Amino acid sequence: MTSHLHAIFPSDPTFIERELQRVAEEGLVRKMVVNQNAGDMVIESSDYFRVLREMKHSDKISNIGSLDKFEDLLKSKPTVTRLSTDDLYAASITEDEGIRDLLSVGFLVLSGVPGVYLISVPNVGSFLKLAFRTRKWVINSLAKTKWKEMLEKSIHERWDANVKSRWREFRGVSFEWVMMEVKGGGWCEPFGTPAGRGWKLTGKTE
Repeated sequence: MTSHLHAIFPSDPTFIERELQRVAEEGLVRKMVVNQNAGDMVIESSDYFRVLREMKHSDKISNIGSLDKFEDLLKSKPTVTRLSTDDLYAASITEDEGIRDLLSVGFLVLSGVPGVYLISVPNVGSFLKLAFRTRKWVINSLAKTKWKEMLEKSIHERWDANVKSRWREFRGVSFEWVMMEVKGGGWCEPFGTPAGRGWKLTGKTE
């Protein structure tokens, strides 16, 4: 998630955007719009195209040639996050010859705008749900306190209170990962105290 990158460079968000644009133009990463409130997701292009090629061996695709056309189209448009029907038709990817397949396996998702699709990756929904549940746990933990804030060590203790159950529920997400998510996404912010670092809610809602 781009929220993690912003957590590393919180004082210079434009630096992150410039660098993402640069490496996207070079074809090194693919940026995808996955949730307007939670931010975007970034995946290395090599990983994205590996998943795309592996799908050729699946019985979920009726027209394997459409995957090659889709790969060529994406490589010709390294920075775009959306594709129109016209873009797809120009690449010989039509409704019956590719679009339905790409939607069904998750390389395209509906954008809410007729004739426009968001570029995606299969099974991203599971990842987004996991990110949502983990950050919601932190937000709810802080919201239950009187001042909507808590020492980091106290949050960590609660996170570790039932580690086996937490591991199953959050599938191994680390405490550090989720704290970067809530910081970089703007839901929580850290502050210093004599007893150690604290965290408080910013007021941003899901």
